[in-house]
Amino acid sequence: MSAHDQALAKSRPNHRKYVFLGLFVLLVIAGWSAFWYVSYTKTQSLIDRLMARQINGTPVLQCQNQTLGGYPFRLLLTCSSYTAQNAQNGWRVEGGAFRAIWQIYTPNLALIESDTRLTISHQPSGQTFDMVSSLMRGSVRFSPTEIISRASFEAANPTVTSNNPAFSNMLGEIKADSLAFHARPNPDESNDLDLSMTATELAAGSFPIVSGQFGVTLIEGLSASIRNQGNPARAWLQQSGEVKDINGHVDIGQKTLKLNGDVSFDQQGLANGLVKLKILNPSVDAATAGKTLSAKRDGLNGPLTALQLMGKPVKDGDLIGSEVDIKLKGGNIQAGFLPLGRLPAIQ
Repeated sequence: MSAHDQALAKSRPNHRKYVFLGLFVLLVIAGWSAFWYVSYTKTQSLIDRLMARQINGTPVLQCQNQTLGGYPFRLLLTCSSYTAQNAQNGWRVEGGAFRAIWQIYTPNLALIESDTRLTISHQPSGQTFDMVSSLMRGSVRFSPTEIISRASFEAANPTVTSNNPAFSNMLGEIKADSLAFHARPNPDESNDLDLSMTATELAAGSFPIVSGQFGVTLIEGLSASIRNQGNPARAWLQQSGEVKDINGHVDIGQKTLKLNGDVSFDQQGLANGLVKLKILNPSVDAATAGKTLSAKRDGLNGPLTALQLMGKPVKDGDLIGSEVDIKLKGGNIQAGFLPLGRLPAIQ
């Protein structure tokens, strides 16, 4: 065999190796493309179902100039603007550019980013609430039967305004460094709805700046908010009106407030129940080391200190203070014999 023939014989295995490698790559690409297309088809079907949903003949969701793509690694829905509305109770949410991203292996979970402005309006009353922020994003999990099963939303540097005179006169512009809201089914009882809200450096009108978190469980709240096509608040009142596991932690100036308790709302939407309020102070060393705070941050220190005198002494970690029973009856709020105001009725 000549040297040329020997070299040709040696090259054939390498040639076959590259052919097999090329075929393998083509099969992987074809398989991935098929998998992506199946996910695309399922997601498009879900979007079509969402867009087809109507209340009183009016679409619940609208997405202008809708596109769906994202091949090869994800699914990407874009809208030049969006609207979500309930023609039965008159609530409407609308905003500008919007995009939702799905990973192809989790087509029921969408990560959302939107334009930095949104408007919430109630058409029967003419009320509007506007939010402008440097960032708005969130996530929505869908289920085949309930459409939306859980949702999260967060905004950076939001400013909220309203054309409602009562809202504007009492709170003015609401500003914060960050706001976050989460809603999900309760892990122990799937018909109950867990809600939580977190805020940092929240300022509203003449009220002191606060930071903290607040969470509750609405008994039968998921059925009312998702499965009901009318007024979710009214449906929830009829089903239970119960708020369980209230858990709040708020820092106001030199005070730390902790809330725990349960509340129920009657058919008129008025609150009744008992909430334990801990009003806590920093340790003596921490208080001495702290700087004098402005009234904007510590404006409630005097009233909160007076309220502490009505409670029983408690210690909570490194904090000391007192625990006060806050009673709610027919919407009226009272600590001992001292009236603190009134909660408006849920409509």
